[in-house]
Amino acid sequence: MTLKAQTNDGMADQRSARWALIAAGALCVIAAVLIVAPPYVVRYLLQDYLSSYGIQARIGNIDANIFTGQLRINDVHGQGPNGDQARIGQLALNIDYLALFDKHIDLERVALFKARLPVRQSADQGLQVLGIPLSSSQSKKQSQSAWGFGVGDAELADVVLHYRGPERKNRPAIVQQVTVPQASAGRFATWQPNQSTPINLQLAVADGQLKLKGHVSPLAPKRGAQVKLTAQRFPMPALAPLARIAGWQGLSGSLDAHQDLNLSYDAKQGLNLDIKGQTRWQQAHVTTSGDTRLDSQRLAWDGQTHLTLWEGGQPGHAEAQGKLDIAALKIRRPNQLHFIQNSARWQGKANISLADQATRLTTHGDLTATGTTLESPGWLSLSSDQESLHGQLNLSFGQEQSVIDSDGRFTAQSMSFAIPNTVSFGTQTLDWHGKASTALSSVGTHILTDGSLTGDGLDFKVPETMQVSADHVDWQGNTRMLSAILFSRVADGRLIARNPRVEIAGTPTGISADRFSFNGQYAERPDTDNDQLRLTVTGNAAGRDFAVTNTAIDAPWVDAMQVQADDIDINSLNHIGFDTLKASGVRMLGDTNTNSAVLQAVTMNADQFALADLGHYSLRKLVIGGANVHTRRDASGMGVISEFMQSMSGGSSSGSQASGQGSSEPAHNSAGQQSSSTFVLDHLQLKGPALAFVDTTMSPAVRITGSNLDFTLDGLNTASPEQDASYQLSADIGAYGHFDSRGTIAPLAPGGPNMDLNAWLRSLALAPLSGYLDAAMGRKIANGAADGTLDLSASHGELKGELDTTIANFRLANSATKQTDIAFGISMNTALKLLRGSDDLINFDTKIVGDVTNPYFSINNLVREAVLAGLRTALLSDYSPVGLLNNAKNKFLNLFRSVEDRPAFFAPGKHYVQPDDRKYLTLIAKGMTSHPDWTLHIAGQAVPADTKPMNLDGATAAERHARLEALARKRQGAIRDYLAARNVNPDRILASDPSVLDSTDARPAVTFSLDKK
Repeated sequence: MTLKAQTNDGMADQRSARWALIAAGALCVIAAVLIVAPPYVVRYLLQDYLSSYGIQARIGNIDANIFTGQLRINDVHGQGPNGDQARIGQLALNIDYLALFDKHIDLERVALFKARLPVRQSADQGLQVLGIPLSSSQSKKQSQSAWGFGVGDAELADVVLHYRGPERKNRPAIVQQVTVPQASAGRFATWQPNQSTPINLQLAVADGQLKLKGHVSPLAPKRGAQVKLTAQRFPMPALAPLARIAGWQGLSGSLDAHQDLNLSYDAKQGLNLDIKGQTRWQQAHVTTSGDTRLDSQRLAWDGQTHLTLWEGGQPGHAEAQGKLDIAALKIRRPNQLHFIQNSARWQGKANISLADQATRLTTHGDLTATGTTLESPGWLSLSSDQESLHGQLNLSFGQEQSVIDSDGRFTAQSMSFAIPNTVSFGTQTLDWHGKASTALSSVGTHILTDGSLTGDGLDFKVPETMQVSADHVDWQGNTRMLSAILFSRVADGRLIARNPRVEIAGTPTGISADRFSFNGQYAERPDTDNDQLRLTVTGNAAGRDFAVTNTAIDAPWVDAMQVQADDIDINSLNHIGFDTLKASGVRMLGDTNTNSAVLQAVTMNADQFALADLGHYSLRKLVIGGANVHTRRDASGMGVISEFMQSMSGGSSSGSQASGQGSSEPAHNSAGQQSSSTFVLDHLQLKGPALAFVDTTMSPAVRITGSNLDFTLDGLNTASPEQDASYQLSADIGAYGHFDSRGTIAPLAPGGPNMDLNAWLRSLALAPLSGYLDAAMGRKIANGAADGTLDLSASHGELKGELDTTIANFRLANSATKQTDIAFGISMNTALKLLRGSDDLINFDTKIVGDVTNPYFSINNLVREAVLAGLRTALLSDYSPVGLLNNAKNKFLNLFRSVEDRPAFFAPGKHYVQPDDRKYLTLIAKGMTSHPDWTLHIAGQAVPADTKPMNLDGATAAERHARLEALARKRQGAIRDYLAARNVNPDRILASDPSVLDSTDARPAVTFSLDKK
């Protein structure tokens, strides 16, 4: 029993030892497998995984320690299905086994050294590394897994990423190499999502570097980062993938920066990035998805920026505050916008919105810039040498439209603005306060402004229409301009211009002023048919040294020292008018070679002017006061008047208009013919202190001067040609002469003019008319005065009239070489002596017949006819020359015996010497000249018979007395002038106070009293 038991025990021990040896061997085998097999297993699994993506891999040494959890893979080479090459020098992993019990894959250390990895971006924006997609579906599956993942330490060194982005539309593919010389990150784990991870990243691209140092929270519900960014010559194309996500299709240049970045991201609020510091972007280039391209030699920024991307599915927006420095900026959008700026400096706040359809920039601050050019092909061109803006500027660049809005103060130098073939504007300096909006699109340019503007050296031109320039302008108001098929514009406000000049195309007309102001609205808008522009102007205007010049002869049609026009109303060229016009210092038809003019007036006032259809004029009232009238006859005609008329008849048509841009067409009648012009003038009054006429075609030149011009015209209406217009004309001529005329006239009556007029001439000095007698008879006039009356009428152009003339004291200038025969061998001197007789008067009566255009009456042979008529009377008379002298002596003696009893009588309401008194007054003059010590006292009187011709029945007593007293004083002046014209010194003619008599039997007269000392 004992032996057997011992034997059984021995056998049991042997079996235990054998199993122990087997177990130990198995453990050794397992340990050997665990030590030797992992590298092979890892190699197999890795190659199988890579081959599933079509990657051919060659893996070098693998060191896998299952006991320590360390894995090192060295010298990996791979080729992707598209031929991309990859290489990994070393990949090292350390795993914490204990964390596996908590379903955590915790890599205590991850290191990647000397790696060369190809990264491609697919057409759907996905990323692939050597053909292996980094898809969101995988991340989603991982995020749904119960296993967690974490990394304790991550380190990268000498890692190179070869990035390739696909070609899109007209943009080339992106090929970029990014080097990561060194990068490290602290612990992060999916089961600790709120844990902050420190990072230290250095990127190198070409000779540029970018460094990031700080903390990130990549797994938090709201991902974030707080890092410091330092960049030196970092190439911007390396950020092309991020740029494309932001909607930018092209990105280039180099970046230098020192920035503090604070980043956060969640699905709802998108990516938010706050940046503070300095950035300098050299040779910058950006191309947006909307084909907008930005280029700049330098973009330098110092300030704070807040950037939001992908919020609500939009590309994003940015807010900034700080300083911006720009050099050589160019912004282009094909067929819509071309913007160039040599330099710009801005300080303030800005907001940028990025979108596929539109990019918007809003700024508020101070901007200074140089060398700015803005062009919208075919629609707009703007440039300036220098400008500054204080206020708000908004820019929107969209696919359909680009808009530029500003609100603040804008100044510029050497600025120009043009809409091709429509309008151009230029100014040396410009200062603008207010709002402006410019919208650029493929269908036109729309500009709105509201504010005030001052500028120097203004030049404004509408091709083939007009050109406006001014030394200085001030504007306050709003404008609206739309350039499409037509260029419509509206300006509503107040304009003040210094030295403005306007040239109207197609006419020899220029307008200028020292100062001009306008308050109202100017507009050119499409008419109802939308095929032409309609001009409208309403408001008030004033000017200083205002002139309308005939540019063909460089002389003013009219100029005025001051002019004021109220209630101007222009509605196309079919209606032009104003309510009142007041002007002072007026010159009309200025001379071309002197400072004189045909008409110079102190004042000119016009009421209710209208011009319809460019041919129908109407004026209710025109009063010209203090007028000086100067006319000249020369070899070319009526002097400067002829020059003006010739320049107009030979000039271009004034109807020239820009193609497609003309305002309303000239008026035409229903038959298509140009309408005849009509003139309606209710009342015209012209008063002036002086008038002058010179005829240089005569030798000596004929010179006639006058004063106290008074002309009135009422009821002129050429639209009703049968209607008579009434007129009154009076003027002093020479030292003592006077002319008066009144009557009615219808100059355009059918069949010829109608007229009925009377005229009176008193004491016209004949010596200034010597040129006419010399041309007719070869003799000059030494002395003489003429009095006469004219009674003239016309019916349908046929004249009927009579001129009754008396010439007193007529003498020819002595001529030792010339003898003029009249008839029968009698010289003119002899004939005149016979003709004058004892009263020294020559009387003749001339009939006026024929028609208005060719009257049977000649000024040149008037004197000859008078002399011949006088000779016939003298030769056939019963009186000899001796008898005539005796009669004259007796009449002379009888005259001065009864001068107190013989007054000079006048027609009621008139103050002109009647023919019956001419001989009597001539004898008084002869006696006064023969007795230089005599003095004549005269006293004028007005009587009740004068009341009716002067239309004084409805006047007050005081007014009637004043008017009658003035008439009596004029009668005294008529007597004085008549005698003075006959060589009586006017100082020897003393006028008493005029009297107004109440007796109905009294006659209009001037009484005489002779003081013989």
